[in-house]
Amino acid sequence: MAGKVLIILLLAGTAVLGCGSDDRKQPPPAKAGQTVIVRPRPKLLTPEQRAELGFPAELIAEVEAVSGGAAEPFFEQVMLQSSNLKGDVMIAAARLSGISVRTRRADDVIASLSPSFRSRGYLVFRSEQNVGSVPDIITVIRGNNSYDILKIQQTESSHYQLDTKAIITWLKEQQQLASFVVTGAGADWVEARFIRPPRNMRSFAAKVAAFAPDVLRDGPGTVDRLADMMTETNGFRLTWD
Repeated sequence: MAGKVLIILLLAGTAVLGCGSDDRKQPPPAKAGQTVIVRPRPKLLTPEQRAELGFPAELIAEVEAVSGGAAEPFFEQVMLQSSNLKGDVMIAAARLSGISVRTRRADDVIASLSPSFRSRGYLVFRSEQNVGSVPDIITVIRGNNSYDILKIQQTESSHYQLDTKAIITWLKEQQQLASFVVTGAGADWVEARFIRPPRNMRSFAAKVAAFAPDVLRDGPGTVDRLADMMTETNGFRLTWD
C-alpha cells in the first residue's frame, strides 16, 4: 500500500513540474488594448553605395556626428521604360539618390547643416516626421534649390488634384509675401522656415489654410490659431490627408 502511495506522489510531482516547465516557455499574455510594433532594423549605407553616391566622406561623417545617427541609403522612386515588355509600359524603380539618418534632433540638425551644405550643392531636409519615441528621418541629396526636395519626394495630393508642379508654383507665388526655404517634405506634406516672415501673418495663414485645408483639421482648428503657431515656429506646414 505504501508503495502505491509513493508511486502516485511521484507521478503527481512529475506532472506539476511538467506544467511549470510549459508555463515558463509561454510568453506573458498581452495586456488588453496593448499594441506591439516591431520595426525592421534599418539597413546601413554599404561601402559600395558610398562609392556609387560619390558623396565626400567628410560630409557623411559630419551628418552622422551632428545627428547622432548612422548613415542609411536614401532611394528615389523613378519610372523607367520596361525593357522586357513592348509598348509604353513603365515600371517603378528605386534609385540611390542620397543618405538618411534617424535623429531626435531634427530641427537642430537641419539648422546646423543647411547653410554650409547648400553652399556645397547639397540639401538637408526632414523626409519623415514621427511622433513619440520614434526618431525623425533627415535626408541629404544633391541640389541647390529647395524645390528639388518636393521633386525628389514627388509631393502631391490626388484628393485635391494637386501635383508636384502645382504645389511648387503655389509656393513660388507666396515668396512675394514672405521669404522662406523648404525644410521638409513627404508624399503629402511640406514644411518651410521663414527667412523673412510675412507682414500680415493671419492673411498668410488664411492662404495656407485655403491651399491645404487639412492643416486646420490636423491641429489649430482656426486661421487665428494657425497664424499664432506659424509665428511661434517661424514657419508653416502644408498637409493633405
